[in-house]
Amino acid sequence: MERYIEKFIRYLEVEKNYSAHTILNYKLDLEDFRNFLGEAALEKIDYLLLRKYLALLKEKNLSNRTVNRHLSSLRSFFRFLTRESLIKANPILSLSSPKQEKYLPSFLTEEEVAKLIDAVIPKDERGLRDRAILETFYSTGIRISELANLSKEDFDFIGGIVKVMGKGKKERIVPRR
Repeated sequence: MERYIEKFIRYLEVEKNYSAHTILNYKLDLEDFRNFLGEAALEKIDYLLLRKYLALLKEKNLSNRTVNRHLSSLRSFFRFLTRESLIKANPILSLSSPKQEKYLPSFLTEEEVAKLIDAVIPKDERGLRDRAILETFYSTGIRISELANLSKEDFDFIGGIVKVMGKGKKERIVPRR
């Protein structure tokens, strides 16, 4: 099982170009599953064994979101094993995921955003920088990590757009509103 996990992780790194964070989570999820299996052979994994693993995850009082992430890791892993002809049938196909809790996002009102931006006094270079950061963040709606990785070359001031490197190393163009 260990060498199959290593092969899968290498596939995620090289072919799928997943982020280091995603790869680490997949690896931890698969190692947890391997520990659950003990000495059971890969060929012995079936729907019933997977249901037992799902029950174990629920016994640990993990959130549905976390359980779904574990199942997502396993789905990708078994899909990989099937595609590589390392197993004959994918045992996880008929396993359903727990329902995900739905949360409404919290947000700032326009007045709160205005107060936040106005709190930065642009009297020196740091103040100007901080205000530009806040205004760019608000006007584009990009992620904090995307904002932190911006450089001057990413801005087209005439066209009013910003070139952003997003999740999965995908580049996109974002208009400044």
